[in-house]
Amino acid sequence: MLQVQLKPGIKGGQWAYLRPLCGHDEVVAQEVMVHGRGMNGAGVLGGALEGTSSLGTALLDRLLVSVPGTTVASGRAKELAVCDCDRLFAHLYLTYFGEQIESNVTCKVCGEPFELGFSLRQLMARFEANAFTQVTGPDGEGIYTLADGQRFRLPTAGDRDSVVGLDTEQATTALLKRCTVEGDPLADTAALQSAMDEVGPVMDVDLDATCPHCQTAQLVQFDIQTYFLRALAFEHRFLIREVHKIAIAYGWSHQEILSLPREERQTFVRLIEAERPRRRAS
Repeated sequence: MLQVQLKPGIKGGQWAYLRPLCGHDEVVAQEVMVHGRGMNGAGVLGGALEGTSSLGTALLDRLLVSVPGTTVASGRAKELAVCDCDRLFAHLYLTYFGEQIESNVTCKVCGEPFELGFSLRQLMARFEANAFTQVTGPDGEGIYTLADGQRFRLPTAGDRDSVVGLDTEQATTALLKRCTVEGDPLADTAALQSAMDEVGPVMDVDLDATCPHCQTAQLVQFDIQTYFLRALAFEHRFLIREVHKIAIAYGWSHQEILSLPREERQTFVRLIEAERPRRRAS
């Protein structure tokens, strides 16, 4: 079971526990990339507006498990701050794919492809190292306080869903109003958004990159939720192959095989493939 500390978490729960991925979850990830919408935007509010689709939230709900001492269980993913959703996806990526991020990028100037690589652990460490300079908190309710006394919470996955269909300005205003606990949310929107970005940075960022072909410096967008879901969706073809091999070898049903934990399913396939040379030799 994967254990992840959340910041800020939800009332009564600053830890989340995720069960291992199984084939059913990987099918959901495939559906997210086929039917879900892309994610872009910048900062906490940008991430909240264009964060993971409702299907992505549903994937987290599938994986969250109830553990004594925390309230972060299945069915409560919408209550998590967007930054906490990113944190969970980052830990899932580390668990199943490792820390190295490799991506093919097309230069915005010369149109030539090039590779961009970096360490996810280092990116996470950069976010976690941010010291609060504008606010104090969170308190036991997950509320932060600005120097002028204004109090706010971070936008959640549920908040994001509530503004779907609004234009950017309307959605931002609606989120600021929803997340302000005390004070005027529209008195200084820039300061409020800056404070939210400070305490709840999302892994939806523009990274510096230089094209090796034309030497043009440019920004490349990266967001962990899309990247993780794409990685799982890309391996859907391997999932089909693994299901086929296990079904042929053991006669198990499709549903039984999809219910196996991902690592266990892949171990069975390795054992099946290792047996084949021995059978031929005998």
